[in-house]
Amino acid sequence: MSKVILIKNDYIGESGELGSKLIINFLKALSQTKPTPSKIFLLNRGVLLATQNEAGILALKTLESKSVEIFSCQTCLDFFGFLESVKVGNVGNTKDTLEALLNAENTITL
Repeated sequence: MSKVILIKNDYIGESGELGSKLIINFLKALSQTKPTPSKIFLLNRGVLLATQNEAGILALKTLESKSVEIFSCQTCLDFFGFLESVKVGNVGNTKDTLEALLNAENTITL
């Protein structure tokens, strides 16, 4: 069963210290659960987790080592000026995202 996670922010809930800790804890816990998702897509501020947030990069690398494909939105990276700063995963486009979402058995959005 294909599960896809769509992460739209670099925090969960409200922004700030607590929300930032929650997203990192979520990613760490996700790497310790089964089944893992097949793919994670980072959109909007979510791309900061793969470019600017060291704890996010580490957590995503752990997931990647468990065969989870990580994609950061090219348009989002370009908007923030981080297109050349991706430290984990791949740069994806709208077609990649749509195909994965439409073919997934389940999608989780954060």
